[in-house]
Amino acid sequence: MFYLRINKVKILNNREMLGKGEIQLMSFVTKGESDFPMLEGFFKTNHSALRRDLVIQAVGKVVSSRIIMPIQKFKDNQEIFFGDSGYIVYRSEEIPEDLNWIFLAIELDHRTRDNAELTSLLVTENNITNIVDSIASLSNSENPVVHAITKLTTFIAKAITEIFKSDRDDQAGLFLTSFIKKEHYPNGKRDKKNVPDLTSNMLIDYTIFAY
Repeated sequence: MFYLRINKVKILNNREMLGKGEIQLMSFVTKGESDFPMLEGFFKTNHSALRRDLVIQAVGKVVSSRIIMPIQKFKDNQEIFFGDSGYIVYRSEEIPEDLNWIFLAIELDHRTRDNAELTSLLVTENNITNIVDSIASLSNSENPVVHAITKLTTFIAKAITEIFKSDRDDQAGLFLTSFIKKEHYPNGKRDKKNVPDLTSNMLIDYTIFAY
């Protein structure tokens, strides 16, 4: 079994001009090639319509892995504790050889969206065309599916940020990382505290536990 859990989140600036705000936490976790058979199919065909459909499936796969957790009356420098044992954001019966993890914190001025609505906003014609072209450029690289997964999840993180920004929702934190079993959890354990995100506005405590 394999578990990735988040233990604590601290946000320095809640991105609210005055007083307290509402923060929405989102987590997206993807494994390696075994989680994305549709991307293997992508590199086996040159049919543009099929490639488009396969990319839409891959986007849905990433979005379906998220958690939604709005927290109201959120102050600057507030810490979020997930009990005394943390909160599992990903589990698997098998220990993955590699893993990609995106953790987002958005200051909400609009409203929470469910997975179906968020997916529909992501799969615009322009977005899908850009993703298809970007992934297709990896055809001649070594392990193209692995690189495609990383490119896809990064693109989705940026696109989600833009979606919320258009509704005057501000990014309060963006944590983007990848793990490799042999390097980061060879013995099935990894425990980190106060890991800074890309914005230097969020600190995360997390644990990997596998057996």
